[in-house]
Amino acid sequence: MRTFYLFKVNDEYSKLTKDIPYNLYNTYASIKVSNPDNLNYVYNQYKSITSKVKMNDVNRYLMKKMNNLDGYSIYRNTHLFNDYYSGEASKLIVYNSYFVLKSNKSNSTFFSVLEKIPNLFVIDFDNKDYFWLTSNNLTLVN
Repeated sequence: MRTFYLFKVNDEYSKLTKDIPYNLYNTYASIKVSNPDNLNYVYNQYKSITSKVKMNDVNRYLMKKMNNLDGYSIYRNTHLFNDYYSGEASKLIVYNSYFVLKSNKSNSTFFSVLEKIPNLFVIDFDNKDYFWLTSNNLTLVN
């Protein structure tokens, strides 16, 4: 089971790091491992590079796109997709500033639906994988 974190990067920072995703990955990784002593600095850094997500809009969008698929269900901000035929079991949780995707597949169905949302950056901290989620870039960078 892999855990992916999806961040909606603001437009300015996205333009700066589009061609060098390693720098963006390092920024989020340093925020993740920071200690509580510099919490105020880390919060300001995170807020400066990440855009807020309208949870209701994202939930409606996902429900509209996936509602006709067998194995899809939603409860509040949690979307589940269990595909009997491909063996995929994925769970996507939508938060205010990021998403968490747990899946047994590297290329979850949720990726193909979410690729229409601009400036989404995907990180698997455990495997040190990261990539921009776009329709032409669904391969892992690292």
